[in-house]
Amino acid sequence: MFSSILRAAGRILRGRLVLSLTLLTLPFLVALSAQAVVVTGVKKVVVLRVYFQDYSNTSRYTQAQVQGFFNNMNTLWGTNTSHGNISITAQANSALIQLPDNRSSYIDDFPDGDLSNGTKFQKVIDDAIANSSGMDWTNVDAVIVVMSETSLTQFHRGQGGTCNARMGPGSSATPLVGCAIFSENPGSTDPQVWGRWSHELGHAFQTRGAIHPSNYNSSFEQMDANYPGQTGMFEQQSSTDFGWMPDSKYKTITAITGGATVALYAQEYDPAGKPNMQAIKAYLGSGGSAYYLISVRRRVLGDDLNASFPSAGIPDEGVLIERVVPGGDQEVTLQGKGGDRDKLWQEGDTFTNASDGIWIFVNKKFDADNYDITVRYADQASKADVGIKSWLAPPGNTYETTDLWIDSPVNGYGMFRYGSWSDLLGGTVPQGNGDDPAIGQVNRIYARVRNFGAATAQNVVVHFDLTDPLGLGINGSNGFQTLGSVDQTAFPGLASIPAGGSVDVYIEWTPNVALTPAQIAAGTFNFHSCMRVRIDHLANETIFGNQDGDGTQENIDYFQAPATGPGVGGGAPNTTVIHLRNDSMVNKKYFNISYDRKLVPPGWEVSVNGGVFGMELAPNEVRAVPVKITPTSPMPAGSVAKVKVFASSFRLLSSDKDPKDKHPEFKQLGGVLVEGHAVHKTHIKCEAERRDGVVFFQGKIDIPGNAQLNERQMVVMYSGAVPGGRRGEWKFLARPTGLAHFDRTGAFRGQIRLAKFKYGTCMFAGTDTLSSAIAPVSPVK
Repeated sequence: MFSSILRAAGRILRGRLVLSLTLLTLPFLVALSAQAVVVTGVKKVVVLRVYFQDYSNTSRYTQAQVQGFFNNMNTLWGTNTSHGNISITAQANSALIQLPDNRSSYIDDFPDGDLSNGTKFQKVIDDAIANSSGMDWTNVDAVIVVMSETSLTQFHRGQGGTCNARMGPGSSATPLVGCAIFSENPGSTDPQVWGRWSHELGHAFQTRGAIHPSNYNSSFEQMDANYPGQTGMFEQQSSTDFGWMPDSKYKTITAITGGATVALYAQEYDPAGKPNMQAIKAYLGSGGSAYYLISVRRRVLGDDLNASFPSAGIPDEGVLIERVVPGGDQEVTLQGKGGDRDKLWQEGDTFTNASDGIWIFVNKKFDADNYDITVRYADQASKADVGIKSWLAPPGNTYETTDLWIDSPVNGYGMFRYGSWSDLLGGTVPQGNGDDPAIGQVNRIYARVRNFGAATAQNVVVHFDLTDPLGLGINGSNGFQTLGSVDQTAFPGLASIPAGGSVDVYIEWTPNVALTPAQIAAGTFNFHSCMRVRIDHLANETIFGNQDGDGTQENIDYFQAPATGPGVGGGAPNTTVIHLRNDSMVNKKYFNISYDRKLVPPGWEVSVNGGVFGMELAPNEVRAVPVKITPTSPMPAGSVAKVKVFASSFRLLSSDKDPKDKHPEFKQLGGVLVEGHAVHKTHIKCEAERRDGVVFFQGKIDIPGNAQLNERQMVVMYSGAVPGGRRGEWKFLARPTGLAHFDRTGAFRGQIRLAKFKYGTCMFAGTDTLSSAIAPVSPVK
């Protein structure tokens, strides 16, 4: 679409240099840098102690006891698990807050444990805040509600994640913060109670949402069922949720190397204490996809607290082996000794998975903290693993994969508006969407298809999908239509992708939308669609989580905002519509909508769905969710404001060792990143004249006096146009078109041979500091 070039308050393009076909043979060993996530700093928590309208003003714990539990959590999360990266400061109210309604308005009772379903979770948060007093609401990171309970027959499971909460009674500010609710559960011991609270508090700090890595099937992970206890080496990676363990502490091994022997130091200890490795990542291929995560576990520094086993702490000490499929429905699966996930591996033991072609030997226990481990490969050396990088991963850490982008013809194929960045796998890619698709023009949707495996991938077939209906969507696996497919016929490189190699492929897409005169005058228009890539399974591969379309998507929306300049104030509101689809074809679902505006300038107004954050959708129902952003203060040209909008639904996880042990999770269905780019407003004029079958275009671009025109890199596109409707809309012709460079004055000229169109226009894609623009459609003279 001329969306790079045109957008109602617009969308903007992004840029970088790209090859139409690239065959790389780089080892995909991920070396994450400063762009990775590390959760740091003081985490301020407001703790609201409440009781229900139909309950007496009594509680199991005093304010001092509750404060003491959060002091315990500060030691567990701050001193031990985060190794001093964070500290928790909590303030608990002294007098209990009475909620305005009965318990049944906030809690649903079940025989195996109670929950707050649908609107009830948010109602607990909202009513507790609205009836609170005397609390400090500045710079709050999490809001915790402790529901007083004295009955031994009641047990609330506890629910936690993030939500948009008001910062005090009557406040209009609703930032995204950690939110958790739970009861005092009189039938549990104190460590069991504050351990469960600590688990919910952990959800407040996870960068990817409320994640249970093993779907609640690990007693070695605080974010599964180890509470109180430490979070493990998977969650501590900078590429997942916390980033507290340096990348240098993970020894990477691939099938190409054949294996290695590594001495490991127990994961519970501060990585600054010794230079030793504290984990092995044994990839099933050349790196970047599934892997085995190997660590040493001890009952020390918080892992000696779990009260659920005969010996306090984690259920066993020794070598923990986990199979990891990043982005999978269950990302981590424990490989327990003898098939028992609570039993760890000891000196002399050998773990084998013939299908994965991996052998792990526990060679030596030097002492309780240090083990010698050998990893060897065999069968996996004969397997390929095709896929693309998932979203919610560095360097963007949002709803885009670096391996999918758009190339618009408006600024010339291979040229992008905002430059490139590292994909952290040894290459460079366009940032974000690359370009916005140009309406009426032949855009290219690119995918970088990788072979993460150790053997050649042959005869690869790639499918491109768009959301249905077209436009931004949060869909899960449903609600896509296939745009088309490519194979080795169009891109010979797909016939044989070597281990560690990649091929850039594309499919052409011409969105057909008519523009109104107002949209043309504005030089921008709103149009965007969520894209995804799927890749057919190969005969010689066993890992499919990075090629089935789940998370291998691009979901970014851009709009243009006025840049700082003489007489420039705020800008016009930009409204984006997101289509939320219930991913279940048979069951209705309740969804929570949340948004994170941490990277929005102070004072900018953000409204998501008119402030209604919960909605129930029928099976496969699609609901429009408007997102309105109003710039109220200018930004310097080239700066960017970002709002992340995402949808979560409730599901109940069950332990594989005890089906009665269930735990709720707010699972993210997906999200959209809305970006506002501050640019100087440009205007373009052009006219067309026919001579001997050739249409000659000439015109000029006007830019603000303090902005720069780089005539060597900036181009204008000219094309024909035809009427597109009864209200004066216009459609632009995809062929033939032409490109021309500006001269130093901003003037340009060009021609199209054998052109039969009667109307013409000119389009400018914009830059990181200049807005896109389109000339009024005019008759060819």
